[in-house]
Amino acid sequence: MSNVIRAYHFVPANHGLDDLRNQRLKIACLDELNDPFELWAIAQPDKELRNGLRRYKTQLARETGALCFSLSWLNPLMWSLYAARHHGLALGFDVNAGCVKEMRYLSARPSFGRVDEDLAQTLLYTKYVDWQYEQEVRVYMKLNDKDPASGLYFAEFGNNLALREIIVGPLSSIKQSDLKTALGELWKHVQVTKARLAFNSFRMVKDQRGCP
Repeated sequence: MSNVIRAYHFVPANHGLDDLRNQRLKIACLDELNDPFELWAIAQPDKELRNGLRRYKTQLARETGALCFSLSWLNPLMWSLYAARHHGLALGFDVNAGCVKEMRYLSARPSFGRVDEDLAQTLLYTKYVDWQYEQEVRVYMKLNDKDPASGLYFAEFGNNLALREIIVGPLSSIKQSDLKTALGELWKHVQVTKARLAFNSFRMVKDQRGCP
């Protein structure tokens, strides 16, 4: 597949195996993301602007969700926060480059005089600079076809969301046999890596012994 970005989605072990069995990723609801400044990251000196932003944020959260990825699986903070303290998985996808966009990290909140398209794009892709370790890229999606069993929304694996890698956390007990059972026929298209702590840096690296 051409014109793609390799992006990594971190998950706890149980959710990751469910994702692999069902070949889908959970779409995050915007009002449940862990950054309190989500869709709120501009300067708001004016009450009218604040009220307009609040209405925009409420409406958008009802209709739109996000698939959140990182451009790297090497940062131990990502494993700690999103992969159950290194017990989970990082799922590597080839994502259509036309559907994904990098987040922009700023130390100061930009100013806008009105709610317009430029402001909307800034809100969607701006976070405080302290989040930059995430190297986040996002795909925004409409919240359609709620799963009746869970009440959640999912994006199916496919050409625009092609699973290519599974990185098993350094403290994970997941084995290759678990992954093979969960993936079925998809197994032969996926590279499996076991992660470990680096010996000479504060990074994650590939464990050359492989995944048991």
